[in-house]
Amino acid sequence: MPLQRYDRFLSWCSPDSREYALLKNGVIVRRPKGDRFERIMKIDCIVEDAKALLELAKQLCPIVVPDIRKALDTPRDC
Repeated sequence: MPLQRYDRFLSWCSPDSREYALLKNGVIVRRPKGDRFERIMKIDCIVEDAKALLELAKQLCPIVVPDIRKALDTPRDC
């Protein structure tokens, strides 16, 4: 998820919540975008935790919902 959206979502989460801890454990990665790179936040977690983040995002920060859905729909290695 783009860093600006990540920051917004994180700011709305309770620091005592599991979701906050998941977000804080994310890492910034660079990926190619056209002729430059963009920096995004990568949050590695199990599917159940990603679904919990999705549900919380629906309530607190709907702008990140498409990012989380896209991550859930992306095939990954087991």
